[in-house]
Amino acid sequence: MQKCILDSVTKIVVNVIEIEDGIEWNPPEGTELAPQHDGNMFDTWDGTKFVAPVTEITSQQDINTISGSAPNVIG
Repeated sequence: MQKCILDSVTKIVVNVIEIEDGIEWNPPEGTELAPQHDGNMFDTWDGTKFVAPVTEITSQQDINTISGSAPNVIG
């Protein structure tokens, strides 16, 4: 079973692990198990769901890639 480990302060997923059902496991100090386990690395738990991180566009190549995949994007 997949388990998402959150930073206790930021609520960002810092690790995703596999644990067998029924195994008792405690996360390291400063972390906690998420109430849901369908997140990915660096997602943020907002209290009800995981939110993916925003990707910063830093180059013309990034803009071209986005423009190529979404015809209504101005770039």
